[in-house]
Amino acid sequence: MFLVAAALLAASVPPTRTGDCRWIHGRFNLWNGSSVRRIWIIGTNRIVALKDQDANVPPEIKTYLYSGFYPAKHDGLFGDFYVCAVEPSRPGHMQHVRLRATKNLTFKGHPFIAAKH
Repeated sequence: MFLVAAALLAASVPPTRTGDCRWIHGRFNLWNGSSVRRIWIIGTNRIVALKDQDANVPPEIKTYLYSGFYPAKHDGLFGDFYVCAVEPSRPGHMQHVRLRATKNLTFKGHPFIAAKH
């Protein structure tokens, strides 16, 4: 039981040091302002963001971004995201990360199928 709780907690914490990578469970969507591509880490108040000029994202994210479908703030792609920190984590600040991979993506409770979007 303790190991399950520890694993869930570890999945909800962003990488802390520059260059560290880990899987996080969250919701990817678009916001206004700078660093518009953001991932809310489910179960926390933390948001990590991709730098606007970073074009190296997984193909399923590119399909979602270029589909022309921009959902409401509470929609978006839910799933697991493998992110690497490009700056240290600071409480109270949005951390910039690089998104390297995704898995288990769903959109509004349905599996995300890139060909349909």
